[in-house]
Amino acid sequence: MRDRFRLDYVDPGEVIRTTGAFYEYLNCDREPLPRWSFGRVTLLGDAAHPMYPVGSNGASQAILDALAEHLRSHGSVEVALSAYDRERRPSTSEIVLSNRRGGPERVIDLVEARAPDGFGDIYDVASYEERAQVVRGYARLAGFAPDDGRASKVEHREP
Repeated sequence: MRDRFRLDYVDPGEVIRTTGAFYEYLNCDREPLPRWSFGRVTLLGDAAHPMYPVGSNGASQAILDALAEHLRSHGSVEVALSAYDRERRPSTSEIVLSNRRGGPERVIDLVEARAPDGFGDIYDVASYEERAQVVRGYARLAGFAPDDGRASKVEHREP
């Protein structure tokens, strides 16, 4: 077992033994906010929706937060920011709350709960359809995939 982690260029065990202190990276989020925009000021990205770092959420949600279209199509900054707030905040709040339940990694939790001692065949633990529904459902929620009903229509055939 010890040699399993030996690399040609570094000994991980030695690095651990000789390191004076370790720091834990805390995964944290915040409660969804009731409002992002205040007159001519608004929140974007992690300031608006700090969430667990799963599924590339920070980056993808910041991209989806783009304000350019709102600013182009509304007569005033205040109206544009208010429209942005109404459009983006509800769906992003859903993502924050979903991430607390595991986001797309819920598939891993599902398998571990059903087979805590391991398994020989993933299909004995959870069907492809069930696993795809979790992942595709999250992808739709997070805006990574269109809401075209495909979570229940799976083209894959199990062996």
